[in-house]
Amino acid sequence: MGNDNFEKRMEFLKKSYERVPSSFNPDEVFRKIDEEGKSHPHEQKKSIKNNMRQRITVWAVSIASVFIIGLIGVGYLADQKENSEENNIDSAELDEYIEELKAKYEVEKEKRREILKLDEEHFEQYVESSSVWLLSMENYTDNIKQYENAKEILSNLYNQAVEDLKLPSEMVQDLKRSPLTEDEAGSIEFLTTYREKVKRLIIVYETIKQENYEAIEKFEVSPTVDKAEIMMLTSKSFPEQLQNIIDTMKEQSIRMESEKYTGEIGVRYYESQLHRELDSNLHTYTFGYRQMLIDAPYMHAGILEHPLLQSSAMIQDMEYTLINVEEDSTLYPILKTYYITLFNEMMKGSKSTKLFNADGVLLPDYQEAWRNMASGGQATPMRYILEPIIKEMEASGWRESASWASLNYEDLEEALVLYREGLLEEYMYGERPDFQDVAIRLPDASFEREVQALYESFKKSYDKSLLKGISPVHVLAMFDYANELDDPETMYYLTNENYLKYDESGIEYTLEMYVENWRKGLSYFHKPGEVRFNGQEVYRDHHKFYSSVKFSRSVGEVPMVFNEEGVWEVGTKNIRVLPSYHMSPEMDFKDEIMSMSAFYYEGMVSTDDIEGYLRWSQPLDILAMYFYAGDKGFYEMQYELFYQGEGSEVVDKETYLENPEKYSPPFDEQMYKKVSFQGLEQDDNGNWPGIATLTVDTKIFPDLPSERTFHMYWTEDGWRVKFNPFE
Repeated sequence: MGNDNFEKRMEFLKKSYERVPSSFNPDEVFRKIDEEGKSHPHEQKKSIKNNMRQRITVWAVSIASVFIIGLIGVGYLADQKENSEENNIDSAELDEYIEELKAKYEVEKEKRREILKLDEEHFEQYVESSSVWLLSMENYTDNIKQYENAKEILSNLYNQAVEDLKLPSEMVQDLKRSPLTEDEAGSIEFLTTYREKVKRLIIVYETIKQENYEAIEKFEVSPTVDKAEIMMLTSKSFPEQLQNIIDTMKEQSIRMESEKYTGEIGVRYYESQLHRELDSNLHTYTFGYRQMLIDAPYMHAGILEHPLLQSSAMIQDMEYTLINVEEDSTLYPILKTYYITLFNEMMKGSKSTKLFNADGVLLPDYQEAWRNMASGGQATPMRYILEPIIKEMEASGWRESASWASLNYEDLEEALVLYREGLLEEYMYGERPDFQDVAIRLPDASFEREVQALYESFKKSYDKSLLKGISPVHVLAMFDYANELDDPETMYYLTNENYLKYDESGIEYTLEMYVENWRKGLSYFHKPGEVRFNGQEVYRDHHKFYSSVKFSRSVGEVPMVFNEEGVWEVGTKNIRVLPSYHMSPEMDFKDEIMSMSAFYYEGMVSTDDIEGYLRWSQPLDILAMYFYAGDKGFYEMQYELFYQGEGSEVVDKETYLENPEKYSPPFDEQMYKKVSFQGLEQDDNGNWPGIATLTVDTKIFPDLPSERTFHMYWTEDGWRVKFNPFE
């Protein structure tokens, strides 16, 4: 039998084996037995419970063993003759290797037991059935011995068994070493296994807690404090096994908590630092799955576990995951059930829930929660259901809504199906336009002529209907062309109204204010390269669409808005103003500039994108970093601050570092009292110069002039220092 066939049989065996514990899981039986016994904890007898556990375990494992052995016999005996011809491995050597693996497994198992400080009986509840027991089955090992790669097969079996042993905290450490931020399927698989291990540990801890019921009852604390919290902090000597889990459970992000409504002490997973590591190492779409670990259960006996507004945020987290991840049979149906149940509870309530006041008005907390679930503008299942309800409720003073009255339990699930089929957006807002990709390589004379013609036509009336069918790239180019012609009025009418409404002070921008505050900016289209628009990246917010025009250069991207009339508009009222407008008023050199120099410098050296950091730094920030680096002897980083473009006289880096004092002017923090900056007009070489004016303290440095000019140049990566800046 070939290796490929063997692997297929092993995979079938593995899948068959994995199905057995789900049907014959003694721990699940124990959990149900323990839950049934919680109402009479003093009547439980340990010996009876232990005997019952023994009988159930023997029964379940026996059936599983018979099932697996039957599969092995059927799968392999038919091929014994063929397999025996391939036997190239010494049987005694392989037997020794198997015993070695079994011994190593026991060491690994004991290591985890000691970490959790559990006795053997309780630890077995966490471990459950393991595939390592196949190593003790003669039929299995005899068949494995027929293959040249027998050791590899056995080693893989052992490695998987050790993976199954790992504690939740170990899984997180492995995840940090190999993040899954770009792997959605891998992230879901990780969370599925992680959640199962957490659940098994919680069952073990609940069992031990229940076995020590009397000790917990006798532990007295003030009625004003949380008993569970005190238990987690106390050094009181509880019975050994109870004290052991109190000492170790937090390492697995588990702790004891007092139940909100009953006051009983339960065992819960919580948002520890360990849990927070998941957020930065798993795919972003799995956020709802991660939150389910800490937020569930969301209700207790038909009553919300969390405040209304918090619950509305939780259901948004669920929806984010449910509309983005691939649907599978692991965590998806669990989260979907929570999502639908919680939503209907918040919308319809129950016998224990009061939604309306005595006057028949929906309570303010519910109004806020409903609005929160419907917030945003993209088509989502909850928004699809809530928008008409909220509209009708508001019209009636939050008393009634026909849409609310007809809301059924299944409606949200149906909306989720529509979303996943790509139909919900059309149901809510109408058919989505077909946005075509645009890509233009600059310079392009034909494109420039098209833009100029559009500009001349639009300027005559500012009738936006003339722009229907015009690409966002052409509209932005018109905006840019108007800037080049010093025409802020046309720029105003090409800008989306939402970006003109308010400035930072909350004042609405009129045409007059826009023109008055306008400053000429740098052209978006002034350098060769590609400008493009991706029609697939357009996202919807109600009846508007949003996207951007992207440039291959440091210009980056410019936001664009597709309005209700079907016209693209510019999504910003600001354009990057000419460097000649850059200025800083006179400031105290030591207290206002150099006092922040170390902070700015640390920001520069701590980033992997120095150009990106400097691009948005103010010119006097660059000056401060330059002086700081020279004063501290950080010449390699000081060199990064030099202008190295057209017309620069800077020496190469190696030459500079051989004798930096030769090129770096003498500096003393007491040398200057004041400093200001002013950008200048573009020079004949196409450069944008600027000058920082430094006022010298001539009392301390009488040999220096009263003012010194420090020369800088602007580039598309920000301001830089001229080599020999004082010359």
